[in-house]
Amino acid sequence: MEDLDEEELINNTGEQYFIFLGKQDLYALPVLNVSEIVEYQAITKVPKLSSYIKGVTNIRGNILAVIDMLDRFDLGKTIVQDRTSFAIVQVELNDKNYDIAIMIDEIYEVDGLDDNSISDTPIFGTKIKTEFIKGLGTYNKQEVCIINHQEVLKISELSQIKDL
Repeated sequence: MEDLDEEELINNTGEQYFIFLGKQDLYALPVLNVSEIVEYQAITKVPKLSSYIKGVTNIRGNILAVIDMLDRFDLGKTIVQDRTSFAIVQVELNDKNYDIAIMIDEIYEVDGLDDNSISDTPIFGTKIKTEFIKGLGTYNKQEVCIINHQEVLKISELSQIKDL
C-alpha cells in the first residue's frame, strides 16, 4: 500500500459509509442504513410498477422489492454481471422500518469519509436529481455522491401503480 493511501485511510474518520459503483461513479449510503449485502438472485416481475422497480425477491423468507438504482437515477439500467449485488437498505415510514433491496453494479468499499471532505448538495450540475443527494464527499481522490435514501426509496412513491 502506498503512503498516500495509508494517509487517506487515516483521514477517513467520519461516519462510516457503504460505497458502491454505478456506471463507474461512486455512491455512498450511511452504513447504519444498510443491513446486509447479498449476491444477485432471481427477481419475480410485478406488473404495473415503474421501470426502476424490477420486481421482488425472496431473501431468507422475506419478500423484498428490488430497485435498480441506475434506472431510478435515470442513468440507464443495471446490466447484471458477476459482481452485481443487492444491498438491503432500511427505510422508515410512519415509525416503522421496511427493507428494500437495491441493485448495484459492484461493492466498492465500506469506510469512513472525512467529515471535512463532505459538502452540501449543489443546486445544479449533478447527474441525478438533487433531492436524491444528501451531500458530496471525496474518497481516495474520487468524488462520492452521498445518497438521500429516504428520498430515493420513498415508499409512497415506489408503491404507486402505473397505467399501462
